[in-house]
Amino acid sequence: MPDSIFSTPTRLQRLATNSLGSRLDAIFELVEAAQKNPLQRCDNVWDCCCDHGYLGVKLLATKFCPMVYFVDQKPHIIDELQGKLNQLHEDDIAGRYQTLAADAGALQFSVGQRHLVILAGVGGEHLIDILSAIHQQPACGEIDYILCPTTAQFDLREYLVAENFELLHEQLVSEKGRDYEVIFTSRMIQSGQGLSLTGNMWDLQNPNHQRYHHKLVQHYERQALGRDEVSSSKAKDILGHYRDSFSSIDR
Repeated sequence: MPDSIFSTPTRLQRLATNSLGSRLDAIFELVEAAQKNPLQRCDNVWDCCCDHGYLGVKLLATKFCPMVYFVDQKPHIIDELQGKLNQLHEDDIAGRYQTLAADAGALQFSVGQRHLVILAGVGGEHLIDILSAIHQQPACGEIDYILCPTTAQFDLREYLVAENFELLHEQLVSEKGRDYEVIFTSRMIQSGQGLSLTGNMWDLQNPNHQRYHHKLVQHYERQALGRDEVSSSKAKDILGHYRDSFSSIDR
């Protein structure tokens, strides 16, 4: 990833072609495909936990999205990002974005519009808290989600299954030796396809998939040996799901 994608004032066309790394590029491509699909196109894209804003800026540069919101709960991050956006001096982006220092779970989503909320770079348990808070609102508009948890992937999937989220797309992305699940999902009736507790994106021939699956199995094997009976029992149950997820592909 470049030291700063904001460093050259000529900029917007160049930003549109920048590679953001495998993880953010995969998310960007999902947004691009959704915005080109009349059945999935959204009015507003929310880049939550946006950090440096690389993804949201590329979305602005490519003009796929009528409105992009940059959201982070840390005010100093938003202040720095706003300063960098100001440096672009592009009339093109005026009125097409907003920066917000806010908790993603407290966001208000206008009814009558469709929203795409991107939540990446945080753990699955935190994502569950955010999703629960959003859907406790009496009216929250139509919302699709792209989720990319850093930890607790099974817990997040378990929540999504229990809450009847639908699967629009899922994939495993590897970057710098780390592996990320990218889940495109919605609570609206669209595909009719439910989510799997462990994912259906596995490729037995892919060494990155093999490595990631082995890491998950090892993690829950250790958890299963713990002294806490409840935690150990849950870990054994999850371990069984992950072992079955690979063996079922081979049948």
